[in-house]
Amino acid sequence: MPQAKRVEAWAQGVVLLAGLRCAVAGRNLTIGSDGLAYLDVGRAYLRHDWSIAVNGYWGPFYCWLLAAAIRIVHPDARQEFAALRGVNLAILVLLLYAFGRFWRSVSVWNRRFADGGVPLADVFPVGWVLLGYALFLTKVVWLVEAATPDLLVSAIVLLIAGELFELDDGQPHGILRYAALGVLIALGIYAKAILFYFGLFVLLALMIRSFRSRNYRGPITAALVCALLVSPFIAALTRTLGHFSVGDSGRLNYAWFVDGTEPGPWSEGGASFPFYPGPVALNFPRVYHIPHLEGVTYAPWYDAARFDDHSHATFSLRGQVRQLSLNLRSLSGEVLGAESALLVCAIALISMAPKGFLARFTTAWFCTVPVLLVIGMYLLVHLVDRFTLGFLLVLWGIAYSCIRIPSDLALVAKRVLLCSIAVFALSTFPGLLHFLFSPAENLIVRDANIAEALPNYGIRSGDSVALIGDGQVAYWAHWAGLSIVAEVPSMDSTPFWSASFEAQRTALRAMEDSGAKAVIWKRDSDRPCPRDWVLLPKDSGCLILLNPPPSHSG
Repeated sequence: MPQAKRVEAWAQGVVLLAGLRCAVAGRNLTIGSDGLAYLDVGRAYLRHDWSIAVNGYWGPFYCWLLAAAIRIVHPDARQEFAALRGVNLAILVLLLYAFGRFWRSVSVWNRRFADGGVPLADVFPVGWVLLGYALFLTKVVWLVEAATPDLLVSAIVLLIAGELFELDDGQPHGILRYAALGVLIALGIYAKAILFYFGLFVLLALMIRSFRSRNYRGPITAALVCALLVSPFIAALTRTLGHFSVGDSGRLNYAWFVDGTEPGPWSEGGASFPFYPGPVALNFPRVYHIPHLEGVTYAPWYDAARFDDHSHATFSLRGQVRQLSLNLRSLSGEVLGAESALLVCAIALISMAPKGFLARFTTAWFCTVPVLLVIGMYLLVHLVDRFTLGFLLVLWGIAYSCIRIPSDLALVAKRVLLCSIAVFALSTFPGLLHFLFSPAENLIVRDANIAEALPNYGIRSGDSVALIGDGQVAYWAHWAGLSIVAEVPSMDSTPFWSASFEAQRTALRAMEDSGAKAVIWKRDSDRPCPRDWVLLPKDSGCLILLNPPPSHSG
């Protein structure tokens, strides 16, 4: 056992070094539209702008962590994304603790069963540790660069799962343990709306499990503590959106991805973005008027729940079958792809003593059923690998912990497990190492140059501007404190640049009508700046002032 602890310490050190490498390498990488929205929400909380900060699409917990980092570090434009990766690194430490606790808890829980054989974790403790951390490393480290709360969500899921197995050890537990579980569920709801349903499923499972003892104090305590902690936010969100809500991301994603096969009213022939960006002000070149929220870079993506009243979730059998099939392919590709070696290993080990495995696995229903129900919800709507990270780690841990090995097959089991881990490592580690040690480009330099140059042209924080490009990734506008109120999106930029001079002027007038002070184009090609436009420093972009003040000769 001491050897297993040393191996675990080394494995944790490798994970932390890999995470540090990702955080450092990713300091100058872009953060995507989601990351920009999270930063905007965080800054709204810093301003105590509660009416804007309360958001129906993005969970607030990750935003609070980003806001805390900004308050402590005070990063400038070129450091803000590095601060975000620092937050992710801190979350990785929490996730590492949560995983280690869960991996130990589920193995200890399985020792309760005395139905023959020895648990895999006891047959080969070092192999059990290597299995867990090899899986953890290859699934988690990629996300340190990502500006999303998925690492945080995974940490909370693993903490809840570990707590569930510790509460099911056959011993009585005080009310405080259940109160702590209620706190974890509440934090999960603040992290991501779908964890409201995970928490609900967990609480229902605890109530059902309490039928035998007729002691409901624990589950009721957990539910009351959770309700007490989340009810203020739900009340504020309900007041903001005008209807009861714990978050509208599920409803909107269903409308976008399941019912989203038909063209939206904002885009003839199909939209390149699912959300509603705003009314079309001009059809050719296409110009959108963007809703304005003071202090927010791009309002439609900042809170689609507030502005997208065009997307309605209605059941579509054809769309549902299509999306379910697409998501099942994605999930099976993950489990049957890189992780197929672990699946084959599990089947081989189970076959050594199949009797009792299903019973043991079924006994963990209080955790597996909530996990499977949430994965099922993702399958019905929209599934990305990072969404299921924590949930799949829980399922892998439960499945392997329920394996028991006959004493006379212990050596064979060790060899099977080691071979499977080796195959898994050989198939996944090269890609991971390439990802870790590939040189990272500075992808934010143009945005930083534009943000620094704009005050020289009379554009100040709080002004409204338009752009040629996609406003949801206009990092320069975020750093300059500007709001996007009109855009010609990237899918329509070519028709804009190829249009006649008069057609371009008509488009610029439509942007000016939205209240924009200037139009900015971050250069994404060798196209020269058009006449009357100003070339921004270091070839970062082009700018044209709309209705500039008249010049006065001396």
